[in-house]
Amino acid sequence: MLLATYKPQAKYSKGMLFAVTLPAHVIDDASIQNIQAQFNKQLTKASLWMTAFLIPLVLLHDWSAYQVIYFFVWFSVFFMLMVVPFRHAFRDTLALKREKEWFVGTKRVIRSDLRVAYLKNQRSASIWLFAIPIAMSIGLILWDAGDPNLLGIAVSGFAVTVLFLLISSVMRRTKARVYSANSEINVSLNQARRRYTSYLWLFMAIIENIHFLLIGLFITSENEPVAGLWITLTLLFIAIPVGLVVYVYRKITSVEQETLAQDGKTIYTDDDEFWSNGFTYHNPQDRSILVPKRVGVGETINTGTWVGKMIAWGSVGLVAVVIIGVSFMLIRSEMTSPVLTVTPEHRIQIDYPMYSFGFNMADIKQMELVDSVPSGIKTNGEATEKQARGHFRLKELGNARLYIFKNNPPYIRIKLNDVYIFYNEKDPQQTKQLFEQLQKQVGE
Repeated sequence: MLLATYKPQAKYSKGMLFAVTLPAHVIDDASIQNIQAQFNKQLTKASLWMTAFLIPLVLLHDWSAYQVIYFFVWFSVFFMLMVVPFRHAFRDTLALKREKEWFVGTKRVIRSDLRVAYLKNQRSASIWLFAIPIAMSIGLILWDAGDPNLLGIAVSGFAVTVLFLLISSVMRRTKARVYSANSEINVSLNQARRRYTSYLWLFMAIIENIHFLLIGLFITSENEPVAGLWITLTLLFIAIPVGLVVYVYRKITSVEQETLAQDGKTIYTDDDEFWSNGFTYHNPQDRSILVPKRVGVGETINTGTWVGKMIAWGSVGLVAVVIIGVSFMLIRSEMTSPVLTVTPEHRIQIDYPMYSFGFNMADIKQMELVDSVPSGIKTNGEATEKQARGHFRLKELGNARLYIFKNNPPYIRIKLNDVYIFYNEKDPQQTKQLFEQLQKQVGE
């Protein structure tokens, strides 16, 4: 994705090179060609180095927690390093433009009377149509209300719907763009942009609600063949939103190019100074929260507004919290094992961070030593190649709590009224000894 985004920036398109507006006649300048060659060389070099640094990821196969943490570090470095060649090319091109005064049109942003473009677009998708995905998400919440694990999925679906609704609302207020000296062209193109994006976010909300519904159905299903279908559906519901975004913005670009080609009154604006590094927009004089990207497809945030600052820094903070939190839990999972004890009150207590569980011995319906654990899916817990801990749904058994080292039989299986418990120690001999102790105490 990064290569597909940044590699084409080395070619002159839509009046820009490396996100810098330039007149067409300067593209053959030797200095410009030198910047292009340097960019391609740096991008290739960065790609090869980051590919080489994937080797430790394979070597850490037996230590899944550290493998995931290494991937987090690798991905963060990869994301920052792959952007460096473009940033250098943008700055060098902008400096060369200023040195040789290769300005396009009127310097800075062109201001024009586009009040009509801000009028309500009657052909856009009505904001009230979001009642459809909202009703879908509320229905899913009501359906999953009895199961805490499924309820979390339903609430996530509602949160995604609200997020898409907010994005759609903000994009309806995006500032109008000046394309041409012909105001009719400006009105029609701005209306087209709002129309396409309004339907985009509505369809995205509906599609993702269907996805969350399928997740719920899959979790509650005990049919093993569904697993293969689930992988296909998951990939499909990842590809569909991405495909929709790419299609809509390519359609918008196509409409703009076709319309302006026939108009012959295209206006180029020179607002490079507001594009820090070529992809970050910062313009305190612009009240718009979202503006069309110069690099890639879609919209980007105007960090010159207080809302834009909150979104930008909030996103960075959220990603940092998630990465640090997940890394902490993975390391803890690698270094901490569940502990099963019997209390004086004749209760069995399994202690493990976030997934501790206790029950009375009198509630045990059946207890036995088994050599295998049925296949199933995790609903809320931890699952690596070496261990499984937390809430699971197992084939033919249903709800279960697992505290096991995988592929390390035997396992103690305890049946309660509404859940199965699977537990073992890392040492199989200790598991057998623990089972014998529990048998004696349950018999008493």
